[in-house]
Amino acid sequence: MSSAQGKTVIVTGAAGGLGKAIATAFLAAGANVVICDVNPERIASVNEEWAKSYPDKFLTQQTDVTDEAAVQKLVDDAVSKFGRLDILVNNAGVMDRFEPAGACSRETWNRVLDINLNGPFFTTKAAIAQFEKQESTGGVIINICSTASIQGFKSGAAYTVSKAGLAALTKNTAGFYGDKGIYCIGLALGGMATNITDALAQGMHMEMFQKIQASQSPADASKMVPIEAVAKYCVFLSDKDISSCSNGSCIVFNKNWPEA
Repeated sequence: MSSAQGKTVIVTGAAGGLGKAIATAFLAAGANVVICDVNPERIASVNEEWAKSYPDKFLTQQTDVTDEAAVQKLVDDAVSKFGRLDILVNNAGVMDRFEPAGACSRETWNRVLDINLNGPFFTTKAAIAQFEKQESTGGVIINICSTASIQGFKSGAAYTVSKAGLAALTKNTAGFYGDKGIYCIGLALGGMATNITDALAQGMHMEMFQKIQASQSPADASKMVPIEAVAKYCVFLSDKDISSCSNGSCIVFNKNWPEA
């Protein structure tokens, strides 16, 4: 029997892409899954799809993770439906457009840090409060970090700072709550086919992008991390024997690209 069987999982930003893959993997492992997203059309599509395969095992909610009250409602509704919360996966995030500090607008800086760092802080805070008041205490938080969490020249200034901050939040949370049975782990993911779509669509800072490209071996499809592999690893990390030993880690999961 899967270690995720019967557990309740929240995955943010999960009505498509990586988040949906993670949520689907937990559903297949027997978990109750709660997802949120800001896109109502994608949520409606997920509802229709999962109602056929996983009736009564999921809950979807339109939630902006930068809204602390909305995040609290997400956690409350998850507990109301499934009785408790066991696992949080902080997946919601956005790319920047590879702007260096001198070219990054205040608007971009605020938006990227709000979604990528403030959002996981709000969800972490609400999840920990729930973990601590349950009869069977403990819980697991998995933060979707990036190679930009540990290397400073892989994206623009805003994204790099947001993901480095998320790695720091991971370690700080792990340090304080580990002895309470609440474990926090980061996944430093490499390139994925879904990562760069927004940046390409919005127009990149080409000088920055080209300098980053020149600093590493060329990207190609063989170096992209499959989202299904990330999803499997999240389920693996949710096992208490694994999460307790991984507590505080920012695990590199990037097919060795950029090369170690």
